Amino acid sequence: MRHALFVLLLVFTGCAVQTAAPATPRPAAVDPLRELNASFRTLYTDARGRTLAEVGPFILHKGDTAVLVRDGRRVEAPVNVPVYHALKAVAHIPLAIYVGLTPGEGALDDARVAALTRLRDQIAPAIATLAGRGFTGERLSRQEALAARAREFLDGILARRRYTRDELTAFTRATAAHVLANATEATRAQLDALHRQVSEWRAQMSPAEWARLHVVVIGPHMPRDGETSTQYYLRLLGEPAEGRRVVYAESMWQEPQALELLGTHILDGGIGEAFFGDFMRMHRDLLADAAADHLKSLLPGR
Repeated sequence: MRHALFVLLLVFTGCAVQTAAPATPRPAAVDPLRELNASFRTLYTDARGRTLAEVGPFILHKGDTAVLVRDGRRVEAPVNVPVYHALKAVAHIPLAIYVGLTPGEGALDDARVAALTRLRDQIAPAIATLAGRGFTGERLSRQEALAARAREFLDGILARRRYTRDELTAFTRATAAHVLANATEATRAQLDALHRQVSEWRAQMSPAEWARLHVVVIGPHMPRDGETSTQYYLRLLGEPAEGRRVVYAESMWQEPQALELLGTHILDGGIGEAFFGDFMRMHRDLLADAAADHLKSLLPGR
């Protein structure tokens, strides 16, 4: 009996051992082409790091602040003024009404009535602060006129709890001139402040340093085309387009990301110059010309 139990124990133990033994994994097949391309990517990343380490001086511009990095030192300075934000806030009143009523038309539900009522009640106290912010004359009267038109429009639709697209369009078109006037004044104030600060920094640099200066502007997607500070730096440095000494880092809100993009632009510029005699060639898709040519036959008559 003991012998039989011993045999059974050996059998079950052997089964357990066999079941638990892991199968030896087969090594993944190595694709030589994939490995070759991976080496390119590694070498590219290393080259970008070396390229960026040699860049300087540079200005990192983000919103109301600019940072000058020069000789290993960082100097941060404001490059905007309060009047810019005051003009923008008032110009946003009709924009707030538009987005609050978009999309659709017809009846207003309780949530939108509450939101628009809150907006309406915020207008008068905000406008009352403008005189204390230095607003006088035509500038002040323009803000008061825009605010009065906005309150009148809101009073009407809130009383009826209804609106149409046509009356909303009539309101926005009627306020557009005031919005643009505010935008014009805000832009001038912003550029004047930026120019004062950059001129101060320029006076501290040698001509050789100034000739090496790069600028990275961090900003959102929508104003990319013609963005104010980008226009300023392009004109200041005599650059025909963004991408060489002035780089727009779209939605790259963290500084390391934006600087990595600067390194990419400079390295790719060198690639374009080395292979094609054109610094900007790699700033558009290398496949673009071939794609445009092939699409003529792939989709003829389009």
